[in-house]
Parts: sequence; structure tokens; C-alpha cells
Amino acid sequence: MRLKRFLGYPLIMAVPLLVASLLTLFSPYPLPRLSEIVFDGYQRWHAQHGDPDSPVRIVAVDEKSLAKVGQWPWPRDTIAKLTQKLTDAGAAAIVFDIAFGEPDQNSPNLLVKRLPTSEERNALEKAISSTDASYDAIFARALRQSPVVLGFIGGDAGTPVAAEPKPATRCDEKNDLVPACFTILGDDPVDFVPHFDSAVMPIPELFDAAQGIGAINWIPEADSVIRKVPMLISAGGKLAPSLSLEAIRVALRARNIQVRSSNASGQTAFGQKSGVNAIRIENEGSDAGSPAQIIIDTEWNGEIRLIARRSEPESWVSASSVLDGSFNPDDVQGRIVFVGAVAIGLRDQRTTAVEPAIPGVEVHAQAVEQILAGANLVRPDWMQAVEAFLVLALGGLLAWILRRTRNMPLVSATAGLSIPILLGSWSWILFVREGFLFDAVIPDIGILSVFLTATIYHFQEAEHRRAEVRSMFGRFVTPAVVERLVEAPDRIVLGGEIRELTIMFSDVRDFTGIAEKQSPEGVVSLIRRIHTPATEAVLKHSGTLDKFIGDGMMAFWNAPLDMPNHALLACKAALDIAEMARNFEDPPIRIGIGLHTGEACVGNLGSEQRLEYSALGDAVNLAARIEPLTKIYGVEIVVTEDTCKAAKDLPFLEIDRVTVRGREGATGLFALHTGPASQGFTDLQAVQKEVLANYRKGAFAEAQELLQRNVALYEGAYSRLHAYYTSHFNNLIMDPRIDWQGVTQL
Repeated sequence: MRLKRFLGYPLIMAVPLLVASLLTLFSPYPLPRLSEIVFDGYQRWHAQHGDPDSPVRIVAVDEKSLAKVGQWPWPRDTIAKLTQKLTDAGAAAIVFDIAFGEPDQNSPNLLVKRLPTSEERNALEKAISSTDASYDAIFARALRQSPVVLGFIGGDAGTPVAAEPKPATRCDEKNDLVPACFTILGDDPVDFVPHFDSAVMPIPELFDAAQGIGAINWIPEADSVIRKVPMLISAGGKLAPSLSLEAIRVALRARNIQVRSSNASGQTAFGQKSGVNAIRIENEGSDAGSPAQIIIDTEWNGEIRLIARRSEPESWVSASSVLDGSFNPDDVQGRIVFVGAVAIGLRDQRTTAVEPAIPGVEVHAQAVEQILAGANLVRPDWMQAVEAFLVLALGGLLAWILRRTRNMPLVSATAGLSIPILLGSWSWILFVREGFLFDAVIPDIGILSVFLTATIYHFQEAEHRRAEVRSMFGRFVTPAVVERLVEAPDRIVLGGEIRELTIMFSDVRDFTGIAEKQSPEGVVSLIRRIHTPATEAVLKHSGTLDKFIGDGMMAFWNAPLDMPNHALLACKAALDIAEMARNFEDPPIRIGIGLHTGEACVGNLGSEQRLEYSALGDAVNLAARIEPLTKIYGVEIVVTEDTCKAAKDLPFLEIDRVTVRGREGATGLFALHTGPASQGFTDLQAVQKEVLANYRKGAFAEAQELLQRNVALYEGAYSRLHAYYTSHFNNLIMDPRIDWQGVTQL
């Protein structure tokens, strides 16, 4: 039955622990959704404002621009003019969040072809200059003179990708064909990044003229919130950069994008294809104020988590102000400039963790700002394993605490609630200070389930124990006694007997001074640290722990079971306690221990309202008076002559004969030697015998002379005993007693 009870609690508590840890490790739907809601809340609470000195700007096709220039889409000669203005202002890169997938239908050469066939149409076609007939050609000329990135759209419908997009060329395959290429380290990232079968590319004329092409695709989650931004995609099995990544490459005048994946040199994957690890772009020609390189730590699929911020339209530059020259060139000089539609009805509206509605071009801009600032929002692959381990570790710790405090509801409730609060606080601190996403939601649910399970278990256990006690004792004692037994079922009926015991009292020296330097909690902890090993020593040597008396304790041997060698066992326990005290640290302590062997009354003593298994009588009183003598004689353990005779196999040193208060007869005192019985101790015993012989016959000067001549033998454990004798003998020499009988009066 006891084994069943011992195993029952751990087995029951293992169920919520294992379930919670497995849920944390594998995160089945909808648990990740709960975590993302919390992470979104973190971003809203900690949302940052835009940096006025940000290296990114947005040129907005806003309502003001539409009013001045006309309806969207604008003719591409106007777009060309906008591009040239931004180039002249010193933009590091001009990034269009626009798909130029069809020729400009406003071009004169295309408009003429819409006219009916006639001589006038033929004349008009001849009159149109070949250089100005196509707005796409005008735009292409501007692109060749500018650091421009155009967008393309990956999709599952449309034109299948027949050739690799320009920036996706591998350096080791087509090194000289296009200005941008990839260096792949490790596994092929195409196997991990978002995949699209088809793509809507810019028309060839613009495609060939642009310095960069990037995907403008988003990968919203089920709730349509953009939490992650892809840095790479796969279009028809070909690797391509995102618009944000390509903007950075062009701004740094770099040709190469290095992608490091699993199983690359320095990446631990143990042969498993675990995904993309990082992307690096080196500065190959940008101005001195730009970073030497950009390293982007990504998730396994090449995405980064967006550190969303509030939309700030006041920081946008109106496209109309660029076209009419009224803008401040300093707003774009040396910056990456995104061009996109933000006017209501035109804009690509998106939702982030911070904003319910934000132009898609601003999300691109925020992603680039985040990368250039070196900011990161990371949830490593191993984080779920850490969270699962914390569920097991902290949940197990909580289960242990709740088991120990099952009779203290306030302590149990505090422990059960404090751990989830601490986990939540840690999650917030990691987010704010380190950009780490530690999910406290599922671990907290697991911890609370442990608390609830333990509470139910302890309630049922207590009810079962009360029913057992009432059934067992209800017919023999009054209801009041039964209720006492319910609170402590190990108590038994009133009774007692006279038998020989060896009684031990211990006390910590100067505990009051030590306690004054401790907090109340520190005092309680210190007493526990002292009593725990002392109790272990008593129980190890078959003793019965009677009670704790503040910092001291009382124990006895030879009850309730007979132990013929009880004095020897008591002395061994005292030696263990003394050794514990010598090795005790923070703070160091000294313990005094007194032992006496004699007859006492032992049993369940008390009243019907309260019973305690204890001992009382003259032998107990004498043992209690012996313990303080350790302070006088400066030794750790003092035993009476009766105990010394009963444990004769141990080394003892006779120290005095005394009469204590409340007793008339003299009691022989011996110090239990706490070290090995070496030749030095044997010599000390012989000298001590001579010293005490002179002392008892009143030859105090001779005793003092003998004591001083052998001072070396007292060094160490008996130095304070030597000091006591020196002082005591000097007092007797100066003031001899006429009625001296060789017994010290205490």
C-alpha cells in the first residue's frame, strides 16, 4: 500500500507533464495560433516609431499625385521621368513595387495602331520619332542609367517559367551572363523556399534594362497577417530573391548573393536537410557610409520575421513632388527608395501584427529597414525543444513543491501561479532585449495543468486519509481525538514506560548573534540546513528524534525498540553531527552536544487533545544540563560517566567531575574525541590523568605546571580546554578552597 501511494503521485503528475511537453514539442493546430497572438501583442506593446534618419524612403503614388498627374497607371515616360529625378537626387536604389508585365498601352506607337487603317494613320506613324514612339523604350533608357529594381510576381497560374530569372543565376553555372548571381553553400535552397510554378515577369525590354529583379510576393498566414517576409522564392524550380533582398543587393552594388544552408561548412545538420540558415551580401562598390556586408539570419524556409512598426505616412515623399522638383533631394540621397501606390483604391493593402491595414510597399520598406539595422526577431529551431524541457523541469519542480506544501494552500497557490508568471515575464524580456521569441503560452498551460492536477490529487488524498483515520479510531476515542488523529494519523494512544535511554541534546553556539545577521527567511533556511543533516545522523544510527528546540534538538536511543548498544549509537550520531558542524559554511557554526545514559519515562505523553512520543525524567534533565557545559570546557561533545562506560569502545578524554544544579551527587564528565585515536591522543589521555589527579588532591600549582609543560598535546581540538584549565587553576591558586573535594561546582 505504501509503495502504491509513493508511486501514485509521480505517475499521475507524469501525465500532464508528458502531454504538455509533447504538445509544446510538436505544436499541433491551433496551438501555434495562440502563440502568434501573444507574439503579435508583444509587437503592438513594443512597437517602434520610424527613424527619421532611416536609409529607406517611400515615394508614394498618393491622392495628391493622382490629382496632379492623372489616373493610374501613369504613362511610362512619366515613370521614366520619376526614375531620372530620383537618380539625379542620388538614390542608392530605386525599387518599384509594381509589376510591369505588359507593354504600356499609352505609348504613341500602340495608340496609332488602334486607329482605322488610312492614309492619315500611315502618315502619323511615319511622323512619330522612333525614339519617342515607345514609352517602354523611354523607361528602359532611364533604367539603364539608374540603380533600379523591378518586381515580378510568382504564382501557380500564368506563364510557366522557362528560363531562370535574372538574379537567380548561379555563379558557378552562368557567371558572366547576368549582373546578379547566387553562391550556394550547403543544400540547395530551392528545396526549402516558397515555390511557385509560374511567374509574371517584367516585359523583356524592361527586364533587360533593370539592374535587379525581385519577387514582390507575400506569404500571409491563415488569418491574413503578414508575420514573415520571404527573402527567397523558387519560380519554376529556379531560385530568385525577394524585392527587399534585391533592393539591398543593388544598393550595395553587389553582384553575388551568398546563401548558406544546412550541411554547409560550419553548419551543424548531421546530414539532415534542415533548411536555409543565412544570406550574405557583400558591399562591392557602394559609398563608404554603407556596411561592408549584410548578413541575414533566416528561418529554415528563407523567411525572416517582420519587426512591424506603425505606418507613418508623414515620412513618405509624394511622387508629384518628385516630378515637379519640389521635393528635398536630401530625403532620397544615398537611400533605398521604394516606389509604390498608396492611394486608397490603388494600394496593395496588407495586415501586420501592428497595423490592420498598411500599404504593401511599406512592408517591403520596413523589412529592408530591419535588415539594414541588424535587428532580428528569431525563433530558432531548437526553441521548441527548450520549451518542452522547461515544461518537464519546471512542471516536475512544481509537482515536488506542491507535494511538500500540500498542507499549506497559500504556499501551493503562490508556487503554482508564480512559475507561469515568471515564464511569461522571461518571454517578454527575451523579446524586448534579445529579439527572441520564447513561447510561454503552451508551457504555462502545461504548468497550470500540473497545478490543477496536483490540487485535485491532494484533495482526494486528504479525504481518503481522513476517512481511514475515522474508520480506524472512531470506535475507541472521542470525536475530538479523532480529529486530532486526522491531522496527524501517526499519533497513537496515550501511554508510557520506564526504560534506560541514552539522551542527546544539541545546540548551536551563539545562534542569536548569527540570526541577527539573517533575514527571517534566512533564519528559517539556516535552521533547516542545520537540522536536516543532524536529523539524518540521528535516524542513520537508529535514534528517535524527540523535538527541535529552536536551533537545538533532543533525541534519544533505546525506544521504542530495544537497542543493546544504544549508547554507542548515540555517540556515533553525535560524532556525525559534530563533523557536519565543522564542515558547515555560510555561515560557519559550532555545535555543542551533551549525552547521558539513564532511566527515563518514554512513550506517548500528553493529553487526549495532543499526544507526543517523548521522554521525561531525571536522566533527561541531566542530559539537558550537560550540553551547555561544552561551552565552558571548549569541547564539542560532553558525555557523562554512564555513557562513557556504555560506549567504552570509543576514545574519551576525562575532563572533570561536577555537581550540576538540581542534583546532589557528582557526575563524571568526558569529552568524546572527534578525531582518530592517534598516539598523540593516547599521550594526552595520560597527561590529562595526571593533571586531574593533582587537581583533585588540591595540588593546583603542580597541575598548572604539568598542564603548561604539555601545552602542545592540547593544541587543536583541546586548545580551549587548555585555556579553561589554565584560567581555572590560576583562580584556585590565588583563592584556594578550604573544603576542596576535587569536584567542580556548577
